[in-house]
Amino acid sequence: MAVSLLPSSALAAAYLRRLGFAEAEAATLAVSQPLAGGASSKNLLCDLIRRHVLRIPFENLEQHSFPLLAGGRSLPTPTEERLQRLGQIRRSVERLATGSTGGVCFDLNPTFAWLLRELGASLRLCMSCVAAQEGFKEKATHCVILVDLPDGPLLVDPGFGDPPRTAVGMSGEFADGRATYEVAVNTDGSIGGTKVLRRKIGESAPLHLKDLDNPALDTDDGTWKALYSFRHEDNLEYDAEEMRAGLEHVLAPGTNFSAKRFICQALPKGYVTLSERRLRRCEGGAIVEEVAVDEEDADSWQKLAGRVLGMPLLSTQLNDQAAVKRPSVPRVAAAGAYSFVASTASGVARSAATPSRILPFNASGQIGRAFTSQDAASAKAKNLGSMDASSCAMGGAGAGGGLGLNKPGFLKVQHFAGAGGRGSSIDIGEDVRVTWKNVLADADPTSWIYCEYTSDGKGLELKSSGTGGLSEFKAALGESIAWGGFRCNGVDRRGTFECKRPKFIFVQHKPEQMSAMKKAKQGSHKGDVKDAITGAHLDVIVETLADLDEQGLIAKLQAATGAHKPNGYEFEPGLILDADFYGLGIGNDCKGESSKN
Repeated sequence: MAVSLLPSSALAAAYLRRLGFAEAEAATLAVSQPLAGGASSKNLLCDLIRRHVLRIPFENLEQHSFPLLAGGRSLPTPTEERLQRLGQIRRSVERLATGSTGGVCFDLNPTFAWLLRELGASLRLCMSCVAAQEGFKEKATHCVILVDLPDGPLLVDPGFGDPPRTAVGMSGEFADGRATYEVAVNTDGSIGGTKVLRRKIGESAPLHLKDLDNPALDTDDGTWKALYSFRHEDNLEYDAEEMRAGLEHVLAPGTNFSAKRFICQALPKGYVTLSERRLRRCEGGAIVEEVAVDEEDADSWQKLAGRVLGMPLLSTQLNDQAAVKRPSVPRVAAAGAYSFVASTASGVARSAATPSRILPFNASGQIGRAFTSQDAASAKAKNLGSMDASSCAMGGAGAGGGLGLNKPGFLKVQHFAGAGGRGSSIDIGEDVRVTWKNVLADADPTSWIYCEYTSDGKGLELKSSGTGGLSEFKAALGESIAWGGFRCNGVDRRGTFECKRPKFIFVQHKPEQMSAMKKAKQGSHKGDVKDAITGAHLDVIVETLADLDEQGLIAKLQAATGAHKPNGYEFEPGLILDADFYGLGIGNDCKGESSKN
């Protein structure tokens, strides 16, 4: 089974495995909603933050091209693809859960937010303005997470360059072993948000991302310094315009991220950084190692990068942490849960037909043995499906990493929910699934569905459906938080030829008058609802009817297509709206098709 077909609970378990959780614990946490507000939520949240910081690097390799040790070159990921990933959060989650690299804040924080929501957390994504020499930068180029707990929100930010390794409350001081943090009021309210995260470093050396090689910046005077201001009232979607604009700025030519490659990896008592010129390792308040990139060795930088990216796999120090109190969770086989049976299988020999793994960086003997262990374990894990080990690069701690299943006597997973089963955070009525299948079927006249929550808020039921166009769907929208979907057609009219192709739009309805808490809770159900309302070409958030304006929908649909774009759309039966993206004409006036972008 491909990773993209995994139910969200299994993907969350894979993510937790990369964070170093044992397989049984990862699977149990993934289906038990341990962050749903209990007394132990804060302890577990802080543990997750620390694990994330210690195992997933802050780096910008996707923005750069460089030769690979295995041959060929790594090419930059196109900006549009990076932007699309914001709206396809599972793609970002899969990349981190089954990989060895990390990313920048717009890669790391949204994916961590997804994981926290899968574990039951109520949270919000907020924009932030990073501190400048005086005040704050005018553009919001950073995003943070606010987790809402009964005793108040907590700031969570594993995606910062030198991040807090704990959750930070809105009042008081919070220490993470390297520094102390506090949230203060922004006295310069004209820039950024009303809150400011401040830090006071103790004896540790600061990580200076703007100039990683400058030893003059290795000391700190121990005073409070502002890191960024943030808009604590925000509640943004993963692909909100503010998020897209922030990522576009990070990826733009001329920024610190685009100018040079870097990798920053946290260590239990410090950090290691790799710039274009040298590797530096900090322990406590001292730089204990510096290794210059050998300009005469074309592979020197890649070898050092492999060393840094391999640290979370090979270091035993990452597990030398105080025991964290976990929520008490009954280990029973519920719907979508897993049961664990000790395997008596002995080691599996690697077949000569097994495809060779292509590593982007130099693999030491230990890393190579770790991958061999992972491949053998994957061959044993029949009940997880047939995930291609070559697509699962380095993952969690211990020999093998990845999804685990990596030691003698490993645990074999048996899924009791059957095909497509999962431990759902909300119960989806069968009538929702059946009616949406009718919408997808060309032979059925049903063209839209609208679903509301049950009276107890624990389920989703079909409220209405119809055979009309978009106007009929809009008329069905109520005043409650709800979900839905509708069908329209992309139309090609070229010469005397006319072709219609169905387009399906997934709708998250959250009326603007609803509270932020209710909207945040609804967002945690999106994965479950999309398991029922599948196959959409476009996801839209509807707060007012203006969000379903036909021209706005056309613009989003055209952006979501490839090079070939329909030159018309049909939202009402028989009424076709022009959408001549390339300016080539429509119908008999059509001159052909070629992209000018």
